[in-house]
Amino acid sequence: MPWLLLEEKVLSSIEVGSDRSFVGQSLHDGGGSEETQLIMSTKLIHTFRRTKSMDFIFLDESFKILEIKTLIPSRIKFSPLRTKSIVKTNEGDAARWNVQVNDILEIRS
Repeated sequence: MPWLLLEEKVLSSIEVGSDRSFVGQSLHDGGGSEETQLIMSTKLIHTFRRTKSMDFIFLDESFKILEIKTLIPSRIKFSPLRTKSIVKTNEGDAARWNVQVNDILEIRS
């Protein structure tokens, strides 16, 4: 399973999703805590049919963080123009990981 890293520090295991026009539905069915997901090539995110807020980390082609956004349920947001991928995770994970705009994340197997 791939791992999400910041400066050689493992932040989370991560699931890589397929290309989609928008992000919102979980890749996992059922309850419980969600895993962190990397979604490639998306322009729109949403939290419809969600009961909890979610963190979204917008990345450019070199995995540099462009923006970090927490969306409450039933919201929609367009990705920043230079976004090439998005890390979708549980609310509070971005703060707990202490990631900032302009940090560069890494994915390793």
